[in-house]
Amino acid sequence: MQVTTSKLENKTLFAIDGRIDATTAPQLENTMLGKTQEASEAVLVDFSNVEYISSAGLRTMLKLAKLCNSKKLALRLFGLKPNVLEVFKVSGFSGIIKINADLNEALSSL
Repeated sequence: MQVTTSKLENKTLFAIDGRIDATTAPQLENTMLGKTQEASEAVLVDFSNVEYISSAGLRTMLKLAKLCNSKKLALRLFGLKPNVLEVFKVSGFSGIIKINADLNEALSSL
């Protein structure tokens, strides 16, 4: 699993590539929570190259959502493949974290 961080105007963009599971979630959590401390407006997470997410990955997304909420930052996930989106829906996380189809939709929803 790889995570790339970039800036898009005043927004922090994370692009994740690979599986998010018990092995990779700690690295993802450290990177995302650390970089989110520096974020100023919104956090966008690109899931278009994520094939799988486990409960450990969901826990990381929940921690990210809580951090964003405490810093009054908007959080948007986008580009989820159908199987990954289903995990968010079944777990109830789609009711906690806003999910958009693509980057343009995520930006428009801010």
